[in-house]
Amino acid sequence: MARSHPQISKARAQRRWMTAPEDKLWQALRNRQLAGLKFRRKAPLGPYVVDFLCPAARLVVEVTGRAQHRALLVQRDMALQALGYGVIRLAREQVDSDFADLLAEIAAIAHRRH
Repeated sequence: MARSHPQISKARAQRRWMTAPEDKLWQALRNRQLAGLKFRRKAPLGPYVVDFLCPAARLVVEVTGRAQHRALLVQRDMALQALGYGVIRLAREQVDSDFADLLAEIAAIAHRRH
């Protein structure tokens, strides 16, 4: 039996423990519900596990909590951009406030990148 890559195991574990804002966003992104775009949740990408990934648009959507260190997030975003991915970073509060506008913005950015 082949061993699983550590990032795949980490992604599988993180799928079981999504935050409420991540779950809310996933319910809107899953099954091509947002403008026909295919998203993956808690997807391994290089050395990272990203919250949501649209492979066709090479777009990453991340939901950020208050406890996450800003300098590490900037470094992570730069590394993902160096791999050719666009990054949308959302505060948890954004997911709870203007959800329809947020989804429209994600769709517009994804379509520009596609």
